[in-house]
Amino acid sequence: MEPGRVHRGGQPLNRGAVVARRLILLALLVLTTGVLLQQNRDIVAEIFSRPVTKVRMDNQWQHVSEQEIGNLLTGLLGAGFFNFDVEGTKLRLEQHPWIRHAAVKKIWPDTLALSIQEEVAIARWSDGQLLNQYGEVFRPPGADQFASLPMLSGPAQEQIKVMEQYRALSQQLFSAGLRVTALSLSQRGNWTLELNREITVTAGREQVSERLGRFIDFYRSQQDMEARAIVSVDLRYDNGLAIKRAEEELAGVAVR
Repeated sequence: MEPGRVHRGGQPLNRGAVVARRLILLALLVLTTGVLLQQNRDIVAEIFSRPVTKVRMDNQWQHVSEQEIGNLLTGLLGAGFFNFDVEGTKLRLEQHPWIRHAAVKKIWPDTLALSIQEEVAIARWSDGQLLNQYGEVFRPPGADQFASLPMLSGPAQEQIKVMEQYRALSQQLFSAGLRVTALSLSQRGNWTLELNREITVTAGREQVSERLGRFIDFYRSQQDMEARAIVSVDLRYDNGLAIKRAEEELAGVAVR
Protein backbone atom coordinates (compact mmCIF):
# COMPACT_ATOMS: atom_id res chain seq x y z
CA MET A 1 0.00 0.00 0.00
CA GLU A 2 1.34 3.40 -0.97
CA PRO A 3 1.96 5.80 1.93
CA GLY A 4 -0.74 8.39 2.38
CA ARG A 5 -3.41 6.72 0.19
CA VAL A 6 -6.33 6.07 2.54
CA HIS A 7 -10.13 6.32 2.52
CA ARG A 8 -11.82 9.20 4.24
CA GLY A 9 -12.30 7.10 7.30
CA GLY A 10 -8.62 6.41 7.47
CA GLN A 11 -8.81 2.88 6.03
CA PRO A 12 -6.46 1.74 3.26
CA LEU A 13 -7.80 2.11 -0.33
CA ASN A 14 -9.26 -1.11 -1.83
CA ARG A 15 -8.37 -0.90 -5.54
CA GLY A 16 -10.55 -3.86 -6.51
CA ALA A 17 -13.64 -2.21 -5.08
CA VAL A 18 -12.89 1.02 -6.94
CA VAL A 19 -12.47 -0.78 -10.28
CA ALA A 20 -15.68 -2.74 -9.76
CA ARG A 21 -17.57 0.44 -8.89
CA ARG A 22 -16.29 2.16 -12.04
CA LEU A 23 -17.27 -0.77 -14.25
CA ILE A 24 -20.78 -0.77 -12.78
CA LEU A 25 -21.12 2.96 -13.42
CA LEU A 26 -19.87 2.51 -17.01
CA ALA A 27 -22.33 -0.32 -17.65
CA LEU A 28 -25.19 1.79 -16.29
CA LEU A 29 -24.14 4.69 -18.53
CA VAL A 30 -24.01 2.47 -21.63
CA LEU A 31 -27.36 0.91 -20.78
CA THR A 32 -28.98 4.29 -20.17
CA THR A 33 -27.56 5.68 -23.43
CA GLY A 34 -28.82 2.64 -25.34
CA VAL A 35 -32.31 3.01 -23.88
CA LEU A 36 -32.40 6.70 -24.76
CA LEU A 37 -31.24 6.04 -28.32
CA GLN A 38 -33.79 3.26 -28.75
CA GLN A 39 -36.61 5.43 -27.47
CA ASN A 40 -35.57 8.33 -29.73
CA ARG A 41 -34.20 6.41 -32.72
CA ASP A 42 -36.40 8.23 -35.24
CA ILE A 43 -35.19 11.60 -34.00
CA VAL A 44 -31.55 10.46 -34.00
CA ALA A 45 -31.89 8.95 -37.48
CA GLU A 46 -33.41 12.16 -38.77
CA ILE A 47 -30.54 14.19 -37.35
CA PHE A 48 -27.76 11.99 -38.78
CA SER A 49 -29.46 10.46 -41.85
CA ARG A 50 -29.34 12.80 -44.82
CA PRO A 51 -31.43 11.94 -47.91
CA VAL A 52 -29.62 9.90 -50.56
CA THR A 53 -29.66 12.19 -53.61
CA LYS A 54 -26.40 11.47 -55.46
CA VAL A 55 -25.52 8.50 -57.65
CA ARG A 56 -21.97 7.48 -58.53
CA MET A 57 -21.45 5.20 -61.53
CA ASP A 58 -18.40 2.98 -61.04
CA ASN A 59 -18.27 1.76 -64.68
CA GLN A 60 -19.48 2.55 -68.19
CA TRP A 61 -22.13 0.54 -70.04
CA GLN A 62 -22.79 -0.29 -73.65
CA HIS A 63 -26.48 -1.16 -73.62
CA VAL A 64 -27.75 0.61 -70.47
CA SER A 65 -28.15 4.39 -70.45
CA GLU A 66 -27.91 6.75 -67.49
CA GLN A 67 -31.46 7.85 -68.22
CA GLU A 68 -32.70 4.27 -67.84
CA ILE A 69 -30.85 3.99 -64.53
CA GLY A 70 -32.46 7.23 -63.41
CA ASN A 71 -35.90 5.91 -64.32
CA LEU A 72 -35.27 2.70 -62.37
CA LEU A 73 -34.23 4.73 -59.31
CA THR A 74 -37.34 6.93 -59.42
CA GLY A 75 -39.11 6.77 -56.09
CA LEU A 76 -36.05 5.38 -54.31
CA LEU A 77 -33.76 8.41 -54.18
CA GLY A 78 -34.57 10.84 -51.41
CA ALA A 79 -34.89 8.20 -48.71
CA GLY A 80 -32.76 8.73 -45.61
CA PHE A 81 -29.28 7.23 -45.59
CA PHE A 82 -30.00 4.68 -42.87
CA ASN A 83 -33.42 3.76 -44.24
CA PHE A 84 -32.39 3.44 -47.90
CA ASP A 85 -33.35 0.02 -49.31
CA VAL A 86 -30.11 -1.30 -50.86
CA GLU A 87 -31.42 -4.81 -51.59
CA GLY A 88 -34.64 -3.50 -53.13
CA THR A 89 -32.61 -1.16 -55.36
CA LYS A 90 -30.40 -4.04 -56.50
CA LEU A 91 -33.43 -6.18 -57.39
CA ARG A 92 -35.06 -3.33 -59.32
CA LEU A 93 -31.92 -2.65 -61.35
CA GLU A 94 -31.56 -6.33 -62.21
CA GLN A 95 -35.04 -6.28 -63.77
CA HIS A 96 -33.48 -4.43 -66.71
CA PRO A 97 -32.97 -7.05 -69.47
CA TRP A 98 -29.37 -5.95 -70.13
CA ILE A 99 -28.29 -5.95 -66.47
CA ARG A 100 -26.95 -9.33 -65.35
CA HIS A 101 -25.76 -8.21 -61.91
CA ALA A 102 -25.90 -4.97 -59.94
CA ALA A 103 -23.83 -4.07 -56.88
CA VAL A 104 -25.29 -1.24 -54.77
CA LYS A 105 -23.46 0.48 -51.92
CA LYS A 106 -24.24 3.48 -49.75
CA ILE A 107 -21.51 6.07 -49.16
CA TRP A 108 -21.89 8.50 -46.27
CA PRO A 109 -23.55 10.89 -46.13
CA ASP A 110 -25.83 11.01 -49.20
CA THR A 111 -24.37 8.99 -52.12
CA LEU A 112 -25.28 5.73 -53.83
CA ALA A 113 -22.51 3.85 -55.68
CA LEU A 114 -23.53 1.53 -58.53
CA SER A 115 -21.46 -1.12 -60.27
CA ILE A 116 -23.33 -2.90 -63.07
CA GLN A 117 -22.38 -6.00 -65.05
CA GLU A 118 -24.09 -6.09 -68.44
CA GLU A 119 -25.17 -9.16 -70.36
CA VAL A 120 -22.86 -10.17 -73.22
CA ALA A 121 -24.79 -11.41 -76.26
CA ILE A 122 -23.02 -14.37 -77.90
CA ALA A 123 -25.76 -15.66 -80.18
CA ARG A 124 -29.40 -15.34 -81.13
CA TRP A 125 -31.91 -17.87 -79.85
CA SER A 126 -35.32 -18.78 -81.19
CA ASP A 127 -38.28 -16.45 -80.76
CA GLY A 128 -36.33 -13.17 -80.65
CA GLN A 129 -34.16 -14.05 -77.68
CA LEU A 130 -30.41 -13.82 -77.12
CA LEU A 131 -27.91 -16.09 -75.40
CA ASN A 132 -25.15 -14.84 -73.10
CA GLN A 133 -21.73 -16.42 -72.63
CA TYR A 134 -23.16 -18.83 -70.05
CA GLY A 135 -25.84 -20.17 -72.37
CA GLU A 136 -28.57 -18.28 -70.50
CA VAL A 137 -31.52 -16.80 -72.39
CA PHE A 138 -32.48 -13.13 -72.09
CA ARG A 139 -34.84 -10.98 -74.15
CA PRO A 140 -33.82 -7.33 -74.54
CA PRO A 141 -35.80 -4.90 -76.70
CA GLY A 142 -34.52 -4.57 -80.25
CA ALA A 143 -32.95 -8.04 -80.41
CA ASP A 144 -33.36 -7.91 -84.20
CA GLN A 145 -30.41 -5.47 -84.27
CA PHE A 146 -28.10 -8.42 -83.59
CA ALA A 147 -28.61 -10.16 -86.93
CA SER A 148 -24.84 -10.52 -87.32
CA LEU A 149 -24.71 -12.96 -84.40
CA PRO A 150 -24.99 -16.70 -85.12
CA MET A 151 -28.51 -18.14 -84.92
CA LEU A 152 -28.84 -21.08 -82.53
CA SER A 153 -32.02 -23.07 -82.02
CA GLY A 154 -33.18 -26.23 -80.31
CA PRO A 155 -35.74 -27.71 -77.92
CA ALA A 156 -36.71 -25.77 -74.80
CA GLN A 157 -34.13 -25.91 -71.99
CA GLU A 158 -31.45 -27.24 -74.38
CA GLN A 159 -29.72 -23.91 -75.04
CA ILE A 160 -26.65 -24.76 -72.96
CA LYS A 161 -26.13 -28.00 -74.90
CA VAL A 162 -26.47 -26.12 -78.20
CA MET A 163 -24.10 -23.38 -77.01
CA GLU A 164 -21.44 -25.93 -76.01
CA GLN A 165 -21.73 -27.68 -79.37
CA TYR A 166 -21.49 -24.35 -81.16
CA ARG A 167 -18.23 -23.52 -79.38
CA ALA A 168 -16.71 -26.94 -80.08
CA LEU A 169 -17.64 -26.95 -83.77
CA SER A 170 -16.59 -23.35 -84.28
CA GLN A 171 -13.12 -24.13 -82.94
CA GLN A 172 -12.88 -27.21 -85.18
CA LEU A 173 -13.89 -25.30 -88.33
CA PHE A 174 -11.82 -22.18 -87.70
CA SER A 175 -8.60 -23.57 -89.20
CA ALA A 176 -10.41 -24.22 -92.50
CA GLY A 177 -11.65 -20.64 -92.71
CA LEU A 178 -15.24 -21.72 -92.02
CA ARG A 179 -17.55 -19.98 -89.56
CA VAL A 180 -20.68 -21.39 -87.96
CA THR A 181 -23.42 -18.84 -88.70
CA ALA A 182 -26.29 -21.08 -87.59
CA LEU A 183 -26.68 -24.28 -85.60
CA SER A 184 -29.86 -26.17 -84.82
CA LEU A 185 -30.73 -29.24 -82.77
CA SER A 186 -33.93 -31.04 -83.73
CA GLN A 187 -36.33 -32.74 -81.34
CA ARG A 188 -34.87 -36.09 -82.46
CA GLY A 189 -31.31 -34.97 -81.74
CA ASN A 190 -30.10 -34.20 -85.29
CA TRP A 191 -27.58 -31.41 -85.79
CA THR A 192 -27.70 -29.02 -88.76
CA LEU A 193 -25.15 -26.28 -89.39
CA GLU A 194 -24.95 -23.25 -91.63
CA LEU A 195 -21.41 -22.24 -92.56
CA ASN A 196 -20.42 -18.77 -93.77
CA ARG A 197 -24.13 -18.10 -94.39
CA GLU A 198 -23.77 -20.19 -97.57
CA ILE A 199 -23.34 -23.91 -96.85
CA THR A 200 -25.94 -26.08 -95.12
CA VAL A 201 -24.42 -29.12 -93.39
CA THR A 202 -26.57 -32.00 -92.15
CA ALA A 203 -24.49 -33.83 -89.53
CA GLY A 204 -26.96 -36.25 -87.95
CA ARG A 205 -27.03 -37.35 -84.32
CA GLU A 206 -23.79 -39.25 -83.71
CA GLN A 207 -20.08 -38.74 -84.32
CA VAL A 208 -20.70 -35.14 -85.36
CA SER A 209 -17.10 -34.04 -84.81
CA GLU A 210 -15.66 -36.99 -86.74
CA ARG A 211 -18.05 -36.46 -89.64
CA LEU A 212 -17.27 -32.77 -89.71
CA GLY A 213 -13.57 -33.64 -89.82
CA ARG A 214 -14.16 -35.57 -93.06
CA PHE A 215 -15.87 -32.56 -94.56
CA ILE A 216 -13.00 -30.26 -93.52
CA ASP A 217 -10.49 -32.52 -95.26
CA PHE A 218 -12.66 -32.56 -98.39
CA TYR A 219 -13.18 -28.78 -98.30
CA ARG A 220 -9.45 -28.11 -98.05
CA SER A 221 -8.80 -30.34 -101.07
CA GLN A 222 -11.08 -28.22 -103.30
CA GLN A 223 -10.04 -25.35 -105.50
CA ASP A 224 -11.41 -21.96 -104.45
CA MET A 225 -14.08 -21.89 -107.14
CA GLU A 226 -15.18 -25.43 -106.33
CA ALA A 227 -15.32 -24.74 -102.60
CA ARG A 228 -17.36 -21.56 -103.06
CA ALA A 229 -19.86 -23.45 -105.21
CA ILE A 230 -20.84 -25.86 -102.40
CA VAL A 231 -24.34 -25.12 -101.11
CA SER A 232 -25.15 -28.20 -99.02
CA VAL A 233 -23.46 -31.24 -97.50
CA ASP A 234 -24.91 -34.42 -96.01
CA LEU A 235 -22.54 -36.14 -93.58
CA ARG A 236 -24.82 -38.98 -92.50
CA TYR A 237 -22.68 -41.68 -94.07
CA ASP A 238 -20.23 -44.13 -92.52
CA ASN A 239 -17.32 -43.40 -94.84
CA GLY A 240 -18.30 -40.54 -97.12
CA LEU A 241 -20.42 -37.49 -97.70
CA ALA A 242 -22.84 -36.10 -100.27
CA ILE A 243 -22.43 -32.59 -101.59
CA LYS A 244 -24.51 -30.27 -103.73
CA ARG A 245 -22.95 -27.44 -105.67
CA ALA A 246 -24.72 -24.42 -107.07
CA GLU A 247 -26.87 -25.38 -110.07
CA GLU A 248 -25.82 -29.03 -109.74
CA GLU A 249 -27.51 -32.19 -108.57
CA LEU A 250 -26.62 -33.87 -105.31
CA ALA A 251 -23.43 -35.93 -105.75
CA GLY A 252 -21.90 -38.60 -103.52
CA VAL A 253 -18.24 -38.47 -102.57
CA ALA A 254 -16.59 -41.47 -100.98
CA VAL A 255 -13.97 -40.86 -98.33
CA ARG A 256 -11.70 -43.64 -97.21
